[in-house]
Amino acid sequence: MSTVDRVQGLLVADMLRGSLAPGSWIRQDELADRFGTSKIPVREALQRLAAMGLVRFEPNRGAVVPELTAADAEENYGLRLAMEPRLLQQALPNLSIVDLAEAELALSDEGSLTEANWRFHRALYRASGWQRGLAMVEILNAAVAPYVLLYTRGLGGERHSDAEHLALLEACRAGDASSATELLHLHLTAASTALISYLDQTTSPDQTSSKDDTR
Repeated sequence: MSTVDRVQGLLVADMLRGSLAPGSWIRQDELADRFGTSKIPVREALQRLAAMGLVRFEPNRGAVVPELTAADAEENYGLRLAMEPRLLQQALPNLSIVDLAEAELALSDEGSLTEANWRFHRALYRASGWQRGLAMVEILNAAVAPYVLLYTRGLGGERHSDAEHLALLEACRAGDASSATELLHLHLTAASTALISYLDQTTSPDQTSSKDDTR
Protein backbone atom coordinates (compact mmCIF):
# COMPACT_ATOMS: atom_id res chain seq x y z
CA MET A 1 0.00 0.00 0.00
CA SER A 2 1.39 3.39 -1.01
CA THR A 3 1.45 6.36 1.35
CA VAL A 4 -1.31 8.01 -0.68
CA ASP A 5 -3.46 4.85 -0.41
CA ARG A 6 -2.87 4.74 3.35
CA VAL A 7 -3.79 8.40 3.84
CA GLN A 8 -6.88 8.00 1.66
CA GLY A 9 -7.97 4.98 3.71
CA LEU A 10 -7.51 6.88 6.96
CA LEU A 11 -9.53 9.84 5.68
CA VAL A 12 -12.35 7.58 4.49
CA ALA A 13 -12.32 5.92 7.94
CA ASP A 14 -12.64 9.40 9.52
CA MET A 15 -15.66 10.09 7.33
CA LEU A 16 -17.26 6.75 8.17
CA ARG A 17 -16.87 7.64 11.87
CA GLY A 18 -18.52 11.01 11.26
CA SER A 19 -15.34 12.80 12.37
CA LEU A 20 -15.36 15.28 9.48
CA ALA A 21 -18.44 17.45 9.80
CA PRO A 22 -20.07 19.06 6.75
CA GLY A 23 -18.63 22.51 6.15
CA SER A 24 -15.38 21.80 8.02
CA TRP A 25 -12.07 22.79 6.45
CA ILE A 26 -9.39 20.13 6.11
CA ARG A 27 -5.93 21.35 7.17
CA GLN A 28 -3.33 19.54 5.14
CA ASP A 29 -0.45 20.37 7.47
CA GLU A 30 -2.38 19.00 10.46
CA LEU A 31 -3.16 15.79 8.60
CA ALA A 32 0.47 15.43 7.52
CA ASP A 33 1.59 15.70 11.17
CA ARG A 34 -1.09 13.29 12.33
CA PHE A 35 -0.31 10.67 9.66
CA GLY A 36 3.46 11.12 9.88
CA THR A 37 3.98 12.10 6.28
CA SER A 38 4.59 15.13 4.07
CA LYS A 39 1.77 17.26 2.67
CA ILE A 40 2.25 15.85 -0.85
CA PRO A 41 0.54 12.46 -0.29
CA VAL A 42 -2.12 14.20 1.82
CA ARG A 43 -2.96 16.53 -1.07
CA GLU A 44 -2.99 13.64 -3.56
CA ALA A 45 -5.33 11.67 -1.30
CA LEU A 46 -7.63 14.68 -0.96
CA GLN A 47 -7.64 15.14 -4.74
CA ARG A 48 -8.78 11.53 -5.11
CA LEU A 49 -11.54 12.11 -2.58
CA ALA A 50 -12.54 15.30 -4.40
CA ALA A 51 -12.90 13.27 -7.62
CA MET A 52 -15.29 10.99 -5.69
CA GLY A 53 -17.27 13.95 -4.36
CA LEU A 54 -16.27 13.42 -0.72
CA VAL A 55 -14.45 16.76 -0.41
CA ARG A 56 -14.37 19.93 -2.47
CA PHE A 57 -11.43 22.22 -3.25
CA GLU A 58 -12.04 25.96 -2.99
CA PRO A 59 -9.64 28.25 -4.90
CA ASN A 60 -6.93 29.66 -2.60
CA ARG A 61 -8.63 28.15 0.46
CA GLY A 62 -8.05 24.40 0.37
CA ALA A 63 -10.33 21.42 0.86
CA VAL A 64 -13.70 21.47 2.60
CA VAL A 65 -16.25 18.81 3.46
CA PRO A 66 -19.41 19.57 1.40
CA GLU A 67 -22.54 20.82 3.14
CA LEU A 68 -25.61 18.58 3.13
CA THR A 69 -27.99 19.10 0.21
CA ALA A 70 -31.12 17.40 -1.09
CA ALA A 71 -29.44 16.84 -4.47
CA ASP A 72 -26.49 14.99 -2.93
CA ALA A 73 -28.80 12.95 -0.70
CA GLU A 74 -30.82 11.94 -3.76
CA GLU A 75 -27.69 10.96 -5.70
CA ASN A 76 -25.96 9.09 -2.88
CA TYR A 77 -29.01 7.14 -1.80
CA GLY A 78 -29.98 6.50 -5.43
CA LEU A 79 -26.59 4.88 -5.98
CA ARG A 80 -26.88 2.89 -2.76
CA LEU A 81 -30.31 1.64 -3.85
CA ALA A 82 -28.87 0.58 -7.19
CA MET A 83 -25.89 -1.27 -5.75
CA GLU A 84 -26.50 -2.55 -2.22
CA PRO A 85 -29.53 -4.80 -2.84
CA ARG A 86 -27.55 -6.45 -5.65
CA LEU A 87 -24.55 -6.98 -3.37
CA LEU A 88 -26.79 -8.43 -0.68
CA GLN A 89 -28.45 -10.75 -3.19
CA GLN A 90 -25.04 -11.97 -4.31
CA ALA A 91 -23.81 -12.43 -0.73
CA LEU A 92 -26.83 -14.17 0.80
CA PRO A 93 -26.07 -17.77 -0.29
CA ASN A 94 -22.55 -17.39 1.11
CA LEU A 95 -23.24 -15.66 4.43
CA SER A 96 -21.46 -17.41 7.30
CA ILE A 97 -22.12 -17.53 11.03
CA VAL A 98 -19.20 -15.13 11.42
CA ASP A 99 -20.73 -12.61 8.98
CA LEU A 100 -24.09 -12.71 10.76
CA ALA A 101 -22.46 -12.45 14.20
CA GLU A 102 -20.43 -9.44 13.07
CA ALA A 103 -23.59 -7.76 11.75
CA GLU A 104 -25.38 -8.42 15.05
CA LEU A 105 -22.43 -7.09 17.05
CA ALA A 106 -22.44 -3.87 15.02
CA LEU A 107 -26.05 -3.25 16.09
CA SER A 108 -25.04 -3.21 19.76
CA ASP A 109 -21.96 -1.02 19.27
CA GLU A 110 -22.08 2.04 21.53
CA GLY A 111 -19.32 3.88 19.67
CA SER A 112 -19.67 5.80 16.43
CA LEU A 113 -23.18 5.30 15.04
CA THR A 114 -22.11 5.83 11.43
CA GLU A 115 -19.11 3.50 11.68
CA ALA A 116 -21.30 0.80 13.26
CA ASN A 117 -23.86 1.33 10.50
CA TRP A 118 -21.21 0.66 7.85
CA ARG A 119 -19.89 -2.40 9.72
CA PHE A 120 -23.42 -3.83 9.81
CA HIS A 121 -23.96 -3.39 6.09
CA ARG A 122 -20.42 -4.49 5.16
CA ALA A 123 -20.84 -7.72 7.14
CA LEU A 124 -23.91 -8.56 5.05
CA TYR A 125 -22.31 -7.66 1.69
CA ARG A 126 -18.79 -9.00 2.17
CA ALA A 127 -19.62 -12.58 1.17
CA SER A 128 -20.64 -11.34 -2.28
CA GLY A 129 -16.99 -11.59 -3.33
CA TRP A 130 -17.45 -8.43 -5.38
CA GLN A 131 -14.47 -6.43 -4.17
CA ARG A 132 -14.92 -3.50 -6.57
CA GLY A 133 -18.58 -3.22 -5.65
CA LEU A 134 -17.78 -3.35 -1.94
CA ALA A 135 -15.13 -0.63 -2.35
CA MET A 136 -17.59 1.59 -4.21
CA VAL A 137 -20.27 1.06 -1.58
CA GLU A 138 -17.77 1.93 1.17
CA ILE A 139 -17.19 5.30 -0.51
CA LEU A 140 -20.95 5.86 -0.73
CA ASN A 141 -21.33 5.05 2.96
CA ALA A 142 -18.57 7.54 3.79
CA ALA A 143 -20.46 10.13 1.74
CA VAL A 144 -23.77 9.46 3.51
CA ALA A 145 -22.35 9.28 7.06
CA PRO A 146 -23.45 12.85 7.94
CA TYR A 147 -26.83 12.17 6.33
CA VAL A 148 -27.20 9.04 8.50
CA LEU A 149 -26.49 11.16 11.58
CA LEU A 150 -29.04 13.76 10.50
CA TYR A 151 -31.70 11.12 9.83
CA THR A 152 -31.20 9.09 13.01
CA ARG A 153 -30.43 11.86 15.51
CA GLY A 154 -31.81 15.02 13.93
CA LEU A 155 -34.98 13.70 12.30
CA GLY A 156 -35.79 11.02 14.87
CA GLY A 157 -35.27 8.05 12.56
CA GLU A 158 -33.04 6.03 14.91
CA ARG A 159 -35.79 3.79 16.30
CA HIS A 160 -37.13 2.99 12.83
CA SER A 161 -33.62 2.38 11.50
CA ASP A 162 -32.78 0.01 14.36
CA ALA A 163 -35.99 -1.97 13.78
CA GLU A 164 -35.27 -2.19 10.05
CA HIS A 165 -31.73 -3.41 10.72
CA LEU A 166 -33.02 -6.15 13.01
CA ALA A 167 -35.64 -7.26 10.49
CA LEU A 168 -33.02 -7.31 7.73
CA LEU A 169 -30.65 -9.39 9.87
CA GLU A 170 -33.39 -11.93 10.66
CA ALA A 171 -34.28 -12.27 6.96
CA CYS A 172 -30.60 -12.88 6.19
CA ARG A 173 -30.39 -15.50 8.95
CA ALA A 174 -33.40 -17.26 7.43
CA GLY A 175 -31.81 -17.13 3.98
CA ASP A 176 -34.89 -15.33 2.65
CA ALA A 177 -33.40 -13.42 -0.28
CA SER A 178 -36.68 -11.87 -1.43
CA SER A 179 -37.57 -10.48 2.00
CA ALA A 180 -34.01 -9.36 2.73
CA THR A 181 -33.60 -7.36 -0.47
CA GLU A 182 -37.07 -5.83 -0.10
CA LEU A 183 -36.32 -4.83 3.51
CA LEU A 184 -33.01 -3.27 2.47
CA HIS A 185 -34.74 -1.33 -0.30
CA LEU A 186 -37.40 -0.05 2.12
CA HIS A 187 -34.73 0.82 4.72
CA LEU A 188 -32.71 2.95 2.29
CA THR A 189 -35.82 4.51 0.73
CA ALA A 190 -37.21 5.58 4.12
CA ALA A 191 -34.03 7.47 5.00
CA SER A 192 -33.69 8.95 1.52
CA THR A 193 -37.28 10.22 1.41
CA ALA A 194 -37.08 11.85 4.86
CA LEU A 195 -33.71 13.47 4.16
CA ILE A 196 -34.61 14.84 0.72
CA SER A 197 -37.88 16.28 2.04
CA TYR A 198 -36.15 17.94 5.00
CA LEU A 199 -33.19 19.31 3.02
CA ASP A 200 -35.46 20.61 0.26
CA GLN A 201 -37.18 22.74 2.88
CA THR A 202 -34.05 23.91 4.70
CA THR A 203 -31.48 24.50 1.92
CA SER A 204 -31.53 28.14 0.96
CA PRO A 205 -31.30 29.28 -2.71
CA ASP A 206 -27.96 30.96 -1.89
CA GLN A 207 -26.48 27.66 -0.68
CA THR A 208 -27.74 25.85 -3.75
CA SER A 209 -26.33 28.37 -6.24
CA SER A 210 -23.03 28.52 -4.32
CA LYS A 211 -22.74 24.74 -4.48
CA ASP A 212 -23.55 24.70 -8.20
CA ASP A 213 -20.85 27.32 -8.87
CA THR A 214 -18.15 25.08 -7.40
CA ARG A 215 -18.88 22.07 -9.62
